[in-house]
Amino acid sequence: MSEDHEGHGPGGSPPAAEPSQDWLELVYEGVLEPVPWTLLLERLRLHLQANFVSLAIRSPSADDPGQVVFAGAAVSGTQLAYERSFYALDPFVDLPSDRVLMLHECVDEQQWLDSALYRDFLSALDIRHVMGADIRISAGQSSRLRISRGKQGAPFGESERQLCMGLLPHLRHVLRIYARLDDLESERRLYASTLQCLNIGTLLLDAQGQVLQCSEVASQLLTGEHGLQLLAGRLHAQAGMDERRLWRAINHVLEARASHSAELVEAVSLSWAGKGLGILLRGLAQKECFECGLPAAVEVILRDPQRQPEPSEMLLRQLFLLTPAEAALAAQLCHGQNLEQAAIDLGISRNTARAHLRVIFSKTGTARQASLVQLLLGSVAALHPLAAQKT
Repeated sequence: MSEDHEGHGPGGSPPAAEPSQDWLELVYEGVLEPVPWTLLLERLRLHLQANFVSLAIRSPSADDPGQVVFAGAAVSGTQLAYERSFYALDPFVDLPSDRVLMLHECVDEQQWLDSALYRDFLSALDIRHVMGADIRISAGQSSRLRISRGKQGAPFGESERQLCMGLLPHLRHVLRIYARLDDLESERRLYASTLQCLNIGTLLLDAQGQVLQCSEVASQLLTGEHGLQLLAGRLHAQAGMDERRLWRAINHVLEARASHSAELVEAVSLSWAGKGLGILLRGLAQKECFECGLPAAVEVILRDPQRQPEPSEMLLRQLFLLTPAEAALAAQLCHGQNLEQAAIDLGISRNTARAHLRVIFSKTGTARQASLVQLLLGSVAALHPLAAQKT
């Protein structure tokens, strides 16, 4: 399969042929695999008679392990060892974008064989010949395709370079899509965790009012205890008047969205036994539906006015220079307890609690318990994902 590589350089290579349909399917459908592009890399490994093929979707760096997909015989600890010790020694990095190069075109082969990277790491893995490309995704971001053969194999040839060159434009296109989807997923997780810290539940409804997605906090609020529940995939208020008001508001939002009117927001407060939820309904634009990946039409935001965010004691200590004992007392006060109740729960005397409170007032610049609680609940300490846990 290999051809003699003498006399061939990337600048003089003939134009790459368009890959066949089966190769393109592996490229474009690979984004949907549980571990993306596993089938593509394994097909490349077998077709090129390689021992390893890797795709660094997000390249490793000194402070980021990156995201690397790998085909070949797994060797425990290989990737970790490379990221921690050998990445900085690798000469076959930062290649010219979107060109397939051979190792010998970039590095003197004897220097390569004498290098610590080869001697202490790659030789044990039987990696001798390497072909690869850096694929530009965006400014400052690139992915890396690397293919290797062992000592008994021949150097990679020109026909093998051309196969990879043909795949590069398609890989670049789909990797850009994947990077955007990854960014959206990161934003979604951040948004969801922040809402969870604030005890805010969210749901997505389709154009028929059916629930498509329900957050963890929303599930906790839809038990019926607060006058709202989920039955057969639809929201139902338990009081007749609340039910009519809720669905009148949902239908108003859906009608406005269908007629492409200005964005409509409706608010409903349930009257259930003094424990009713506050509900905000917002029509979603087509762009938002595409980004969430669902045929969503309405976002529903639920808030229980009786549930307050609970600040992290660790962050209270960092923000206001409180001692552990002072932070513990401050957190108890944020839970709605008075000073006497907080002292009992913490196992300290009332006088000790008063002394702690005086110091907390001094450090936070407040003079009243109500002002203190307002300050603490309004701080970023209430946004910590583990805010409800004792630290």
